[in-house]
Amino acid sequence: MKESVDEDFIWFVGSPKELEEYKGKHVAIWKKKVIGFGDSAKEAYDKAKKEYPVSNPTLAFIPEEEEELILRL
Repeated sequence: MKESVDEDFIWFVGSPKELEEYKGKHVAIWKKKVIGFGDSAKEAYDKAKKEYPVSNPTLAFIPEEEEELILRL
C-alpha cells in the first residue's frame, strides 16, 4: 500500500522564508497558505476554521530559532 505525504506539510518544510513572520507561533496551513495562527494549535485551528469552514488544515509550530527537523517514516 502506497502512503502519501501531505502536500501542505511538504510546503511547510520547504518554505522557511514565507513562514518567518510566524516565528514562535502555531500555524494552520491549507492549500500551501497560512490560514490561521496563534499562541496555541487550537487558536490557529479555530481561526482557520472560522475563515475557511471547509478547510482541513495541517497544523505546525514555527520555532523561534532554526531547528533541524527529523522525519521518521
